[in-house]
Amino acid sequence: MRQQNPHQIIRPLIYSLLCVIMLAALTVTGVCAATPGKLSLVSMGTGDPDNMTIRAQETIAAADIFFTMGGRSDRYGDLIKGKPVYDAEHGLYSTGGARPRKSAEEAEKLRVENRKIIRDAVASGKKVVILDNGDPTIFGPQIGYMEEFADLNPEIVPGISSFNAANAALQASVVNGAARAVMLTSGSLNDGRDDFLARALNDGVTLSLFMVRDLDAFINAIGAKVSRDMPVAIVANAGSREQERVIRGTLGTILTTVGSEKLGAYLLYIGDSVK
Repeated sequence: MRQQNPHQIIRPLIYSLLCVIMLAALTVTGVCAATPGKLSLVSMGTGDPDNMTIRAQETIAAADIFFTMGGRSDRYGDLIKGKPVYDAEHGLYSTGGARPRKSAEEAEKLRVENRKIIRDAVASGKKVVILDNGDPTIFGPQIGYMEEFADLNPEIVPGISSFNAANAALQASVVNGAARAVMLTSGSLNDGRDDFLARALNDGVTLSLFMVRDLDAFINAIGAKVSRDMPVAIVANAGSREQERVIRGTLGTILTTVGSEKLGAYLLYIGDSVK
């Protein structure tokens, strides 16, 4: 009986082994290609563009798809140029105070559309970025996306809030004073909040107030419950070198100082630490 050459036995085995290795490599490559993408809520900072962090810039540069307020791309220059941009709306998935600016029917239609776009994109390995100004976790209108798409393990890329920029404009620590505390809250007076805020002020807390819609009404309501000598500061357009402005006074003088001036976006500070 003729004996087989050892090479005739070994070569087919080596060939079979190589085929198995190549098949495994192709399988792994296919799995990697199908790896889900990423959903990120990115802070653009506040005021001037250079208040954006390096991490935010890198995340934006690597993104494939963007969502912005109103689907606008003009205010972001070359950062998102040439890439798809969709409407994130305002408070679209929010369960808190932020509410959509569209009608209920339009908002629901957009929710459905955005769910599909985001989920399909992430499943296909794309990086989706939602752009928001300031710190998205401080009265940010897009924070609802984090809950709506929690199963996709989204991330928040933090950034400078108008609160941070306004503190820098004041050139003072807002935790100075006996209580060494600061409260970030909205400028609403609904449901007896004037009593609540007045108690905080009388306890030595500095108030940093966002979204004061009616400055006259707010100052008059608080001024009726605490000393009219309580220091007040207004920081308008925080973070903008050209437009930023600080106006100081007291509860008794600030309205006269402001007069009929249109302030634009501003934060209102009340408390001893801003004198």
